[in-house]
Amino acid sequence: MAHDDVLQQFAAYQRSTGLAATTIRNRHSILSHLQHCSGRPLLELTTADLRAHIGRETRQDGKPLKLGTRRTERNAIIAFYTYAIDDGLIDHDPSRRLDRISAPRGKARPFTREQIDAMLTSGAYHRTRVMILLGYYQGFRVSSIARVHGHDIDLLSGTIRSTVKGSKPLVFPLHPVIAAIAQIMPKDDYWFPARGGRTGPIHSGSVTDAIHDAKLRAGIYDEQLTAHSLRHSFGTDLVDAGVDIRVIAELMGHESVATTQIYTAVSAERKRAGIHALEQGEVPTASGRSRAALAA
Repeated sequence: MAHDDVLQQFAAYQRSTGLAATTIRNRHSILSHLQHCSGRPLLELTTADLRAHIGRETRQDGKPLKLGTRRTERNAIIAFYTYAIDDGLIDHDPSRRLDRISAPRGKARPFTREQIDAMLTSGAYHRTRVMILLGYYQGFRVSSIARVHGHDIDLLSGTIRSTVKGSKPLVFPLHPVIAAIAQIMPKDDYWFPARGGRTGPIHSGSVTDAIHDAKLRAGIYDEQLTAHSLRHSFGTDLVDAGVDIRVIAELMGHESVATTQIYTAVSAERKRAGIHALEQGEVPTASGRSRAALAA
């Protein structure tokens, strides 16, 4: 069976189970790259081939391959071969003996409010500013930002509907800043419609690119800060404001509070407040050594 046919069938299977479109696209990219690097069809690969690929040192762009990425690729590979076995495409699962990858718990990497303000006032287009505000004030992932539709907004109840990770449709409280923006955004269309003759919303990658450009325009060059960092700012600032962790988990669409725990780490602002809490004493201008010698 041709490689493209296999991946199309796998994609159809995943859609039938209700898997999120973003996850399906990511898995397709991972598996296509695996096939390209190995030089052989996916259904002919061995456990050794899979280990060699997951264990490679760098990504396609030459940057080091992080543990989290290795784990994501392993999960995608296992999902594909589990499907291939169940559908009778192969009789031996080469992914069965792939060792579990333990990656350390991620850390929040939020923008500061000053950085967010800089992105909003450094010449970004209106739609990019709206994307930034959705990321910060609603805590939306880029995939949710891309798909915001006028019908998702209910100004009477003060809510916004979104399909979050795992294809779960949820309703969130609407932040007043976003409610004000909704007054001038499309009421019967996507807020960020696709261009070039394509129907539907823009791709999530377009949101990432727009926010990345705004970040650079604002003079922010930290590679650890991405469009997703706006969501991290949302979670971290809610913690700093004293909001209950269970409420934050609901606002972020987390199934488990454990996922929200990364935002409870002490923020830079709270560290500054802590160090400033030390009572400021007078700093002596002399050592006092001569006075001590006279007393002796």
